[in-house]
Amino acid sequence: MKVCIVDDAQFIRIMLKDIFTSLGHQVVAEFSSASPLIEEIEDLKPDIVTLDITMPDIDGLTATRIIKNILPETHVIIISAVSQPDIEKEVKKCGAFEFIKKPFSKLAIEHVLKQIEEKQNSKNGAVR
Repeated sequence: MKVCIVDDAQFIRIMLKDIFTSLGHQVVAEFSSASPLIEEIEDLKPDIVTLDITMPDIDGLTATRIIKNILPETHVIIISAVSQPDIEKEVKKCGAFEFIKKPFSKLAIEHVLKQIEEKQNSKNGAVR
């Protein structure tokens, strides 16, 4: 799957890129804020976008709404240290596929990717 990574922390982008590529996915773009992603998203057509909630320009929840409006089939994964009580509900309400709390593990990313693959397989009528 094609992945775009958006996080204002470079070390997080590097960690996520390493995880996604080690699991056989193609990281097509990395951004430190959401605005450039939104400008390029129609050209990039990612299957998955990872977003932090707190970013310099557009917050991850607003960016999720915009992304889902432009490309409804894109799976948005919010990866954030923000841990307000209702944040997971809010993340889902925005259209994100899943919320992963920082610090995260490769296993957590892998688990969400399997859920996405299962959803796609069931949507395409694939049988395991």
